[in-house]
Amino acid sequence: MEAARWSGPHGIRVAAVRLTGAHRVWAAHAGVPPDVRDAFLVTARGALVGRGYHATVDDLAAAVDLAELVPDEGGAGG
Repeated sequence: MEAARWSGPHGIRVAAVRLTGAHRVWAAHAGVPPDVRDAFLVTARGALVGRGYHATVDDLAAAVDLAELVPDEGGAGG
């Protein structure tokens, strides 16, 4: 999976992540179904926003305003 990251106001960061290892464990606690391979991880200044992991764009849109997100350049960071 190619790294995809976005930033928003108030320190919001969104990253598309592969659900393996620790990401899989945390996503399971957030209610992401076990058959989902990738999810959106949402943080604000390092803290999870809402459930943190969102399996669909619709779920993501319930947590953040998608219109306020801008792509991060370079793909590195965190």
